[in-house]
Amino acid sequence: INDDQIRIIMKFTIFQHVPYESPGYILDWIIENGHSIEEVNFYDHPKLPAVKSTENLIVMGGPMNIYDDDEFSWLPEERDFVKKAIQQGTKVLGVCLGSQFIADALDAAVFKNEHKEVGWFDVDVKDENLPEMFRGIFPKTFKTFHWHGDTFNMLDGIKSFVSTKATANQAFIKENVAAFQFHMEMKPEGVDALIRHNETLFEEDLPFVQKPGQMLHMNELHESNRKILFQFLNTFFEG
Repeated sequence: INDDQIRIIMKFTIFQHVPYESPGYILDWIIENGHSIEEVNFYDHPKLPAVKSTENLIVMGGPMNIYDDDEFSWLPEERDFVKKAIQQGTKVLGVCLGSQFIADALDAAVFKNEHKEVGWFDVDVKDENLPEMFRGIFPKTFKTFHWHGDTFNMLDGIKSFVSTKATANQAFIKENVAAFQFHMEMKPEGVDALIRHNETLFEEDLPFVQKPGQMLHMNELHESNRKILFQFLNTFFEG
């Protein structure tokens, strides 16, 4: 029997917060591997699935922060869901806002970063802060896409393995959780959509906010990030 015949089909529940922050290349990976998808779009006020039946959870980004409860009434319910999913051993991957949900569920502080970080910036990777099976997946330094203003601190026993000039704690992997502030999943059309929805952001000059022209048409960077992401997803969900 070859590997394809014994491939296990997994279910992925995807939490999306705004229509223009999609799972991008993560969705491509799920589809290419023949897994099934359950989409939960919070902007449509959905009924949440049962935590117990959630095998794998992917929590995407959004313009809100995790405690904007007055404006986004579903946030407490989502925070609770993420926490319970982690506690029951569900594999949880969080991107940007999603990574902050994970940090919060693990009782880390989530707060406004000193700098907004928007655009393509180099990240520095510390392999020694990764569980062994993930070492060698991420290049020592690589350029990836950022779009965040908040960050989190690190707890005892959890180490960030990625940093940038603007943000000390960019990512961590521990047991069944993986949290990334940055966007390896971002497709060119995703960058375009983010810029269109945030035009006022570029009115002032900020040290770590690139201009739209510096962010668009970076096809080679998108492709190199996709390759790293796929290797990570293979290891995290199927390893």
